[in-house]
Amino acid sequence: MTTQFRLALCIILQFYIVQSAPAQDSRVEGHTFISPDNPKLQITIDEKFNYLGSLPFAIGNAAAGYRFIFVDAGADKRVQRMFVIQQEGFLPSSNDTYKYPIVDPVRLGTSEYRHSVSIVDDDEEVRQSPGAEAGLTRRFLESRGYKLNAALVMSRFARPSDPARKHEIILFCFEDLARYGHAIADFLENSQSAEKQRVKKVVDENCGKTFRITD
Repeated sequence: MTTQFRLALCIILQFYIVQSAPAQDSRVEGHTFISPDNPKLQITIDEKFNYLGSLPFAIGNAAAGYRFIFVDAGADKRVQRMFVIQQEGFLPSSNDTYKYPIVDPVRLGTSEYRHSVSIVDDDEEVRQSPGAEAGLTRRFLESRGYKLNAALVMSRFARPSDPARKHEIILFCFEDLARYGHAIADFLENSQSAEKQRVKKVVDENCGKTFRITD
């Protein structure tokens, strides 16, 4: 695939995503994210993070939404931490709903969120699905001069955000694994080493200090 073809494909993909995404009603004022519905809430983010903007995305012909992206980066614009608010919903043409149960629940504001902490290879995510959220986010960051390392620790919170379960909200805290002196190869996928658990615990604790929900 030539560079010109990749560029044309990205332009077509971005046009499709913008056309598919629902109207963006949520907004960011200063360091506060404000959503009027699905769900109605406010999220206050640590002032160390800079808001870069919102990114539309689509999941096939079924769902679409926006990612609101905040980063904490060094002078070289290499991202050390990133906080992402993702609002997503099934399109009117889809009869599907968000059916997942709330396992390992964490209460944020007045609601319970499904919670997990994992170590991810962002490069592999982009290779497998270049048009999905990870690839779009990588290009969004690069278009603003930021660099994101591949090895990340991710704390994730998710819940359906309306009674019909047609919408959901997901919150992500990402940290560069290199901050802890490790690479992906240090932790096998199914490894439960004490060091891996320590790193995940610290990142999750840091995440809890990054934002506050009011709903």
